[in-house]
Amino acid sequence: MKKILFALFICCSFLLTACLDAEEKIVINKNNSGVYTLTMDMSKMLALMEQMGGAQKDPEKVAEKKDSTVYFKSYVDTSAALTAKEKELIRDGNLRMKVDEAANEMKVILSFPFKNVSQLPDLKKTYVTAIDKLGISKALNKGEDDAADMPDDLSGSKGLLTPGQEAYSFTAAPGKIANTLVNKELFNDKVLQDSSLQMMQQLSVMMGDMNYKTIFVLPGNVKKYKGNNVEVAPDKKTVTFFTTLTDMINRPEAAEYSVEY
Repeated sequence: MKKILFALFICCSFLLTACLDAEEKIVINKNNSGVYTLTMDMSKMLALMEQMGGAQKDPEKVAEKKDSTVYFKSYVDTSAALTAKEKELIRDGNLRMKVDEAANEMKVILSFPFKNVSQLPDLKKTYVTAIDKLGISKALNKGEDDAADMPDDLSGSKGLLTPGQEAYSFTAAPGKIANTLVNKELFNDKVLQDSSLQMMQQLSVMMGDMNYKTIFVLPGNVKKYKGNNVEVAPDKKTVTFFTTLTDMINRPEAAEYSVEY
């Protein structure tokens, strides 16, 4: 599989949002370090492509199966575009691309370790822009005949994964994490001005809604929690919040949550 697939599937994840489910997972250790992971599951898109192209499917074509990872360290160490803070936040991160056409499975997984939970707000604000600054898409496209067809900037479509993010305040400190809606009017304005979100609303009837899941794996028992469609594991250390893009657009409070542990 060509390296171009990394850039292709990332771009598809932002542009074909109706076929995308997003999962944020935040694992926190006892010393307040941890790992932030964003999984973009495009398996529905792969199944849809299979369905649409079924009549023209080549019986001799071998189904692709690939599991590859790009580590950001080498890009960060040679970058003059990143700030010192951006380098610190994403240097040890990686991007994993997992494809199994036979099983209709396609996922992009971004993973970033952090030294302290208090770094999470800056990390969530920074990683997409920082990846764009690194020029990873350009590097992966280099030497490919169809590279000119691949957009090099992912930040313009970030609103699909985090609609109206500017209207929320995400805070994180040892023992407490929260995502709070602070400006509903700003959220509504951002949604109205985002053509991608408007397109998504139209496509969701035919292609399905986008599902959001936020998971916290805590170092101790959860003491208090509040949010949309909450599920707490029997061990009281894993808390999951569920919502959809349609619910969030119609009711931005659906993206609020808080966890104390």
